[in-house]
Amino acid sequence: MTTILGAAAVFLVLMVVLRVMGKRELSQMTAFELVMLFVIGDIVGESVVAEDTSLVGALIATATFAVLTVLFSWISYRWAPARPVVDGVPCIVLIDGAPDERVMRRERVTVDDLADAARAQGIKDLAEIRLGLLEPNGSFSFFERSGR
Repeated sequence: MTTILGAAAVFLVLMVVLRVMGKRELSQMTAFELVMLFVIGDIVGESVVAEDTSLVGALIATATFAVLTVLFSWISYRWAPARPVVDGVPCIVLIDGAPDERVMRRERVTVDDLADAARAQGIKDLAEIRLGLLEPNGSFSFFERSGR
């Protein structure tokens, strides 16, 4: 039971930590951020099964994480008010070609990140974009101005 409670507590803390870390796709992470994710995983593993280093303890902790992941997904699916908390919300980072510096600072997104993502979607200039969103999964969605 201790393993389940520990895994549940760590799961909730990780959910908050990952939300605070921001919206970045794996491909956008720096080498340091990727290493930090592995270190966090190691720390979590050690803390959850510190007293029980058996295979069964590790399986129980993993099953707890899996059940909580499915539970939060189900809650998000069934209860709309939980979606912003569980899944996150898109952020408007660009309006009429002008980056919103306040939102970009909060989400740690640079103008170069926007330009790279726009080029990847075939948009040459940020001025061509009517609305740019940073999606909860870290990807960008751009809506071009009509008539261009």
